[in-house]
Amino acid sequence: MYYRTINIKNYQDRDMIIKFRKDTHEVGWEMSTRFDSISYIQRMEERIHKFPDGQLIIEDSGKPIGQVGFDIQEYNGKEIGYVNIFYLIPEYRGRGIGKEIIQYVEDFFTKSNVSEYHLRVSSRNEKAINLYTKIGMIKINEEDGSLRMKKTLSK
Repeated sequence: MYYRTINIKNYQDRDMIIKFRKDTHEVGWEMSTRFDSISYIQRMEERIHKFPDGQLIIEDSGKPIGQVGFDIQEYNGKEIGYVNIFYLIPEYRGRGIGKEIIQYVEDFFTKSNVSEYHLRVSSRNEKAINLYTKIGMIKINEEDGSLRMKKTLSK
């Protein structure tokens, strides 16, 4: 697998990340009709500007198969890693690739001296919750119909 920074100026990358994000809304929140692609692109432009190494397209033999977005931010006075989006196209799910991507993100956070990371997942997305639980994440609270989960990283 190959990870590359999203090129927000490239229309193919823009279309792809919009499609991926819409799918996460349909799977997790069933809100594809309320998805605002213009706002999403603006948020992505900001994220890429602030943290380009954490806004990635995932490719397999040149084929885009997913997206991961992460950064380092403050939470309750502590610097943590945060995963904004974790997405694989349906035909690549359930094949262990998600665990590989999580390992990539965890390695990045460890090298950045971050001792824990968080993400939010729709409380409806049982498959994702099961994956995150299997890799050692724990639920810490509910926020607007989603669960905030965290994992403490060993150094």
